[in-house]
Amino acid sequence: MISETDILKTFQHLVKRSDADESIIIGSGDDAAVINTKDKCLVHSVDISKINSHFPRNFLPNDIAYRSIAIALSDLAAMGAYPSFITIGLTCDEKKIEWYERFSKGVEESMNEFNFSLVGGDITYGELSVCVNVFGYLFDKPLLRSGAKPGDKIFITGQLGHGQKGLEDFKRKNDSISLEKFKKPTPQFKKSKHISSFASSCVDISDGLIKDLTSICSMSQVGAKIIYEDIPKLRGIDDLSYGDDFELCFTTSDKNIKQLNKDDYFCIGEITSDKEITLLNANNEVKLEKDGWDSFK
Repeated sequence: MISETDILKTFQHLVKRSDADESIIIGSGDDAAVINTKDKCLVHSVDISKINSHFPRNFLPNDIAYRSIAIALSDLAAMGAYPSFITIGLTCDEKKIEWYERFSKGVEESMNEFNFSLVGGDITYGELSVCVNVFGYLFDKPLLRSGAKPGDKIFITGQLGHGQKGLEDFKRKNDSISLEKFKKPTPQFKKSKHISSFASSCVDISDGLIKDLTSICSMSQVGAKIIYEDIPKLRGIDDLSYGDDFELCFTTSDKNIKQLNKDDYFCIGEITSDKEITLLNANNEVKLEKDGWDSFK
């Protein structure tokens, strides 16, 4: 079966053309691109949310808008950037103006929450999907996936499992904190700003902890050992590849750990030199499959 990774590889030779452009500081491969605009670095990413894949068919229009934008903004947080402006490409087959009015309310709510401007977009008729282009600026240096070193500690910024449980609660019509987090994910801008000067690598874990940590290990040419008991997760949530939790996973050296409050940042393991990802559970070591969310599976 074809995978998202297989498809992306078909574009790699095109992306490499940007290497000759001195204004492009970071190109494809991280959560967002970083472009030098002389005065400061512009950070850009794009994300597509599609009905029945990223949100349920009976999701409210305002929740669709808010969730789609928040998901896209999370990539800026992963790069150590804050939002400035966005554009939206909306494909929709709704014919009642009330639907679009409610969608607009969701956009406005996210603008008020995350302090950015809507500067344009496009709309066409078809099956519902939302394409969000996000633009922002760096807090400090760009946070990349490629800087982890053996001995660095691995941290995540919050509890796993709310995405999975939130969707289950939506289907069961159960109000819960997880459902609220599913409807309105929170890009980790505050924590991104805090770690931006000393994290050696970073990624958002929306595709699942294992898959996204694998991307750090692959681009940094390292491995990782994870302590299962140290991973903060909801009771009954054991699937570390599920995704839809918009937290950050980052690495840093021992000398910086004192800057991390244990109530906000959770150490789950250590970077190794063997290029394997290993889970330590009750003193048993298990080599993990490098799997996670893939919209083509």
